[in-house]
Amino acid sequence: MGIGEVVRPLKNSLDGVPVHVRQLAEMFRKHGQKQNQSTSRVNDLDGTDVPEALRDGWKKDSWHTPDRVVGSGKPNRPYPAEYLDADYIQQHLQRFEGGATRFYRSESLDRYGPGNQGTTFVFPTSEIDNIITQADGDPRKLGVMLGLGENFFVDEGGNAVDITRADFNYEEIVNGNLRMPRGNEAGANEAWIPGGYLPEGIPEAVLNTHPDAGRGDPSAGGTWGSYTPFRL
Repeated sequence: MGIGEVVRPLKNSLDGVPVHVRQLAEMFRKHGQKQNQSTSRVNDLDGTDVPEALRDGWKKDSWHTPDRVVGSGKPNRPYPAEYLDADYIQQHLQRFEGGATRFYRSESLDRYGPGNQGTTFVFPTSEIDNIITQADGDPRKLGVMLGLGENFFVDEGGNAVDITRADFNYEEIVNGNLRMPRGNEAGANEAWIPGGYLPEGIPEAVLNTHPDAGRGDPSAGGTWGSYTPFRL
C-alpha cells in the first residue's frame, strides 16, 4: 500500500477533529517518514483525542487531552507530568544526553541575551546535523523547522540575517534544569503542542539560561554555552 493510500483516509477522518489534535497527528506522520518508520502507526488514532504515537506515553487516567492542554492557554497549561508518564518524559530527555543546541538571530542575542524571561527552547545536539541538512541552506526552512516561522532568520527584504549557534554541554543542561516544555514559557508560540516535539517532528525541551551568556562577543558564553557564528 502506498503512503497516499494510508494518509488520505487519515486526513479525511480528521476534518472534524480539533486543530491541535490534527497538528499532532500530522507531526508524528512526518516524524515517522523522516525516521523511515512504518506509516501504519498513524492509522490507529485514539477516538478521544490522543494520537496513537503518544498513546503509550499519555496517562490513561488523565483528564487532559492534547487539545485541552493547548486550549488552557498561558499561563494555565498543566505540567507535562500531569498527562505524560514518567518513563515517556525520561526517555525524551535522554535524547539530550549529548548536549543541547539552538540558533539565535545574532542581533537579538546581543541585545536581549539567550533567554526569553529566563528560559529558552533547545534541541538535541545529536539531531542538529539532520536539521541543517533538511534546511538545505534556506534560512526560511530553518525557521519553519525550528518552530520560529519562516521570517525569523531573514530581514524585511528577505535576506538572511546573521545567525549564532549556541551549544550547551550535558553539565550545563542539567544545571539549567532541562525539562519538558509546558507551553507557558515566554518563547512558546501558537505552533506549540504538547509532547515535547515541534510540528515538524523535531524534539524540543526547555532550559534555564544565564542572563548575560552570549552577549557581545559570540564566543564569550563563558561557562554557560558555547556561542559561534553560523552559516547555513
